[in-house]
Amino acid sequence: MRKYGVEVQLPKDTKPDEYAGFVQALANHVRLSDRDKELLIVDEQRECALLTELIEEYEFEYEPFELLKLPEKAEVTPLFEDYGFVSLSGGCYLYGHLCAVYRFAESDGLAETAQAVAQMEEHLIARFPYEGSAHYAVDRSLNELMHGIAKAYGCRLQFVRE
Repeated sequence: MRKYGVEVQLPKDTKPDEYAGFVQALANHVRLSDRDKELLIVDEQRECALLTELIEEYEFEYEPFELLKLPEKAEVTPLFEDYGFVSLSGGCYLYGHLCAVYRFAESDGLAETAQAVAQMEEHLIARFPYEGSAHYAVDRSLNELMHGIAKAYGCRLQFVRE
């Protein structure tokens, strides 16, 4: 689920042969898992370090991001566009620094989970199955609100990413 992205800003005066050299070096040294325009995506932090070293060698500007790749069966809401993107290959990603992900913790059977989810609906960015349970993504600034809604319906949340 966790991925690493690096957005590369090429200077306007970059020569074609310099760009071609960068692309060749990239192909030889870094294993990209996906991309979206200038955003290059890798699976591991080690690959991200190699990628940023390469970009620094070419003296390009860059900005790293932690990303969360959503499973194929994820349902996104209209809020998704403010918190993530769909890559060129069709992968759905959330910006890690903007989002929190939670699931409902085990309950004693008296919890009204469906009602809690209905109340939370307007704040959801995405919902998706992961490791056998439903997971929900929201703006990370809403963690306390989500806890409060869950508590009102006798539920407990377990944040898997705050």
